[in-house]
Amino acid sequence: MRPPRRTRPDAAANPAPQGLTDTDAIPVESGYAVPALDKGLDILEALADQADGFSLTELALRLERNRSEIFRMVDCLKRRGYIRTHPATDKMTLSLRLFELAHKTPVTRRLTAEAMPLMKTLAREVGQSCHLAVCNGTEMLVVAMTNSDRPMEFSVREGTRVGLLTSSSGRIFLAFQPQPERLRLLGQLPPATPAKARALAAQLDELARAGFDSAPSDFIRGVTNMSCPIRDIHGHALASLTVPHLEWQGGQAVAPISKSLKALIGAAQEISSRVLAG
Repeated sequence: MRPPRRTRPDAAANPAPQGLTDTDAIPVESGYAVPALDKGLDILEALADQADGFSLTELALRLERNRSEIFRMVDCLKRRGYIRTHPATDKMTLSLRLFELAHKTPVTRRLTAEAMPLMKTLAREVGQSCHLAVCNGTEMLVVAMTNSDRPMEFSVREGTRVGLLTSSSGRIFLAFQPQPERLRLLGQLPPATPAKARALAAQLDELARAGFDSAPSDFIRGVTNMSCPIRDIHGHALASLTVPHLEWQGGQAVAPISKSLKALIGAAQEISSRVLAG
């Protein structure tokens, strides 16, 4: 459900900041709203939540707006490359433009630059893929991955989003956040009962003491997800490094899970050191 539209209070009581006209910025309780920008962000966020996309009519219904209200903004986002339209269905979905922008941020560029050589070594050593994920709102976004040299394996594609509580990468990221940030992130998720909240807090504290998360995949049988934090100078998580360990039958030449975990911990520590040194 789209939040209620902002109403414009008395402009005389809340003058627009210097350089903005009253049509650019509308005073609201939390600051100044820019209606056109709000509309564009509403469109992007709605499309991000719908993998199959929306037609223009469906999108207008989702946002509780008229087609004419969003037509020009949708056209602009298409021209700028943020939205693509399926030629057969006319359904609109997000392109990878936002993902590309995320990769251009200094923190992400530095993380991936330092991590990739070590991730390739790790993947070859354990015979499994590995991936690097950063927090994006209430999800973890995979920003880098590499495969092993094996002909068959399980891997997670770049651009994949997983939940903070339904993934090893999300849980270990939360475990290594300072308490105020952990509470802020959890506050954006659906509320839990007091008992579940206490159990989750205890689980995250235990992960922080252990230094890693190793648990069966929340989605795929036979895969054990192992995650370690990439840490900043204060010991807080900047990202999560994960190996989805796939069990093989027979005499497959892959590292046992204990060896894979040890190699993962070493790689995460080395990446953290390189990020700090850089």
